[in-house]
Amino acid sequence: MRKQDLLNQLRASREALNKTFEGLSPDVLMRPGVIGLWSIKDILAHLTAWESEIVTALAKLDPRSEPNILKIEDFDEWNAEQYAINAPRLLPTVLEDFHGVHKHLLRAVEALDEKTLTDPRKFRWMEGEPLSALIAENALWHEEEHTEQIRAWRESNGL
Repeated sequence: MRKQDLLNQLRASREALNKTFEGLSPDVLMRPGVIGLWSIKDILAHLTAWESEIVTALAKLDPRSEPNILKIEDFDEWNAEQYAINAPRLLPTVLEDFHGVHKHLLRAVEALDEKTLTDPRKFRWMEGEPLSALIAENALWHEEEHTEQIRAWRESNGL
C-alpha cells in the first residue's frame, strides 16, 4: 500500500472509530460487555497497546532484526496481559494515550520513505510482504474490526 493511501486510511479509520464512542458518558465507556468483559475503554487501551508496538517497531527498523510485534506467539495471552495492565488505568489516561500514540504512529509513517514502506524485499522478516502490510494489519484493519464491534454493541443496546 502506498504511503499516502495508508495515511489516509489510518486517519479515516480513526475518525470512524472516534465516532463510535463520541458523546457517550464515562459510565458507558467503562461499561463491560462490548467484547466479552471488555468495555470501550478496554478496547481503546487494547488498540493503543498494539499501536505502541508498531510505533516501537518503526522507531527501531532494522532489515536484519525482527521487531518484537512479530515475536508475539500467543495473541490471546498477550492481549490478556495488556488487559491486566490497562484495566485499572483511569479513563482520561487511556484516552490521552489512545490519541497520543496514534499521533506518533502517523508521524512515524510520514517519516518513512515510499520504498521502505512498499518494497516487499526490504525486510526479510516480512516474508515477502511490504512493511505497510504490518502497519495495516495491526493498526488499520485491527481498528476497523473493533469499530464494527463497538457499533454493533451500541446498536444492540440502543445507544
